[in-house]
Amino acid sequence: MREFGELLRTHRIGAGLTQQQLADFAMVSVRAIRDLECGRTRSPRAETVRLLADGLRLDEGSRADLQQAGGRAAGRTAVAPPAPAGSSGVVVGREAETAALMALLTEGRPGVGAPGGRDVSGGAGGVRVAGGGADGVRGVAGVGGARAGERGQGDLRNVAGVVFGAPFDVSRRLITITGVSGVGKTRLALEVAGELHFRHGWSVLWHPAQATPSVDDEQNTVLVTDQRPDPRLLEAHPRLRIVVTALEPTGLPGEHLFPLGALGDDAAVKLLLTHVHRVRPAFRPEPANQAALTGLVHELDGLPSALEFAAGWFMVYSPQHLLERLRTNPLDPTSAHLRDSLRRSLSTLDEDGRALLARLADGEDAGHSGPMRELCLRGLVRRAGPRYEVLNLVRAAVREPVSGPHLTAGVALTWPV
Repeated sequence: MREFGELLRTHRIGAGLTQQQLADFAMVSVRAIRDLECGRTRSPRAETVRLLADGLRLDEGSRADLQQAGGRAAGRTAVAPPAPAGSSGVVVGREAETAALMALLTEGRPGVGAPGGRDVSGGAGGVRVAGGGADGVRGVAGVGGARAGERGQGDLRNVAGVVFGAPFDVSRRLITITGVSGVGKTRLALEVAGELHFRHGWSVLWHPAQATPSVDDEQNTVLVTDQRPDPRLLEAHPRLRIVVTALEPTGLPGEHLFPLGALGDDAAVKLLLTHVHRVRPAFRPEPANQAALTGLVHELDGLPSALEFAAGWFMVYSPQHLLERLRTNPLDPTSAHLRDSLRRSLSTLDEDGRALLARLADGEDAGHSGPMRELCLRGLVRRAGPRYEVLNLVRAAVREPVSGPHLTAGVALTWPV
């Protein structure tokens, strides 16, 4: 039997999580995880094992193996205990998105309280909430967020995920949060799941594997998964809601899409500083570095994962020096995991989508062609006034000289087989 620490580390790395990220998801201290992985602590408490398994979103078999390695009986519960949401210090700038998703799940309303179909965007390129009649949602303008320089904290232009294509009187029972890798889909799902459990008393199920979850039909339940769910679950369990986090739509009947855009400037800077203080506690923003901090979040597209990885470089670089490196190559200071994640986002496109993305990366104005919607849903492009532009990190991933099929103008993309 494998040692608990070794098994924990294998699951964590397989999930693409740092020790800090797992600590946030599982509500366990980083020190506890470090001590377990290095073998300093060999007999974790049963509650700690449960929280770690929830944070890792293990299936029943993997959960049982982890419990056994920790010297705990692998008992099965009728309904899996809810995984706590991440701490408020990590989920930054998602208040509007959280409220919108909560409303969809609990009230069947596609917004945050805007009646009568009025525009709640505050300007061009925003989200228009359609009226409550049979016509349903007409569409969403500005999917994927406004241009970085136009964003602001709490700006509803970043709430791209009203929904596509269904009447408002249909209950929102299957919602897919889409977006580019690193935008925070899982963290938003964690936050909403915590709200539903602690404020509304819902049961929360995590379902990362291809197994049939146990649902209690006596209470409202939300199932959070990164897999394509079995639609028969909704037929069998009337009080069940399903939230999927995915790089692309699942294509299931009755699916409601919630495209998640990048953070606004203020929220992105706040999140960046939160991570910076973990490696440089004495660092303080000041007038001399404020422009560089804003430039950093622009170059990194306001993507939470990119901000977290870049913060580690504050140990050796000033904000100004790091910004110079980013302007040369936005992917330079990020991890291999983020690189691979961005390429997985690219791999979900069909041939037309890839060709369009390559043209956009070269600066062409592609108008509003058919594949543009697919790029928007995946969070690979954003509105910049009347045009669409490719995210900086996505453009860098498209142009990076790596092995793989080549598109026009010699642009290389790695499409996983």
